[in-house]
Amino acid sequence: MAKGQESKNIITQKILNTFEGAFQYEKEIRIPIMENGELVQIKVTLTAAKTNVEQGGENIIPGDAPVTEKNENAFSTPVEATAEEKENVKNLLTSLNL
Repeated sequence: MAKGQESKNIITQKILNTFEGAFQYEKEIRIPIMENGELVQIKVTLTAAKTNVEQGGENIIPGDAPVTEKNENAFSTPVEATAEEKENVKNLLTSLNL
């Protein structure tokens, strides 16, 4: 079995149980959600990390340049989560012990 496969299966089930209508499509988890009256599907893929890092740590692989600029125009229209969505995220974080 591939590294992290058991953990990915557990997390996948928790995500599917947390978000109503979520489903698996090939190796992706799809979470359908209404945004501004339009159905949007959020894709989630899980990959086991090759190297573990400390939470909040700064591990930069040699040769990788750190990101120094933000694209302020990347999201020009903020999207506010509904109370139900916030509760779903809170439940997910709790179930993942985060």
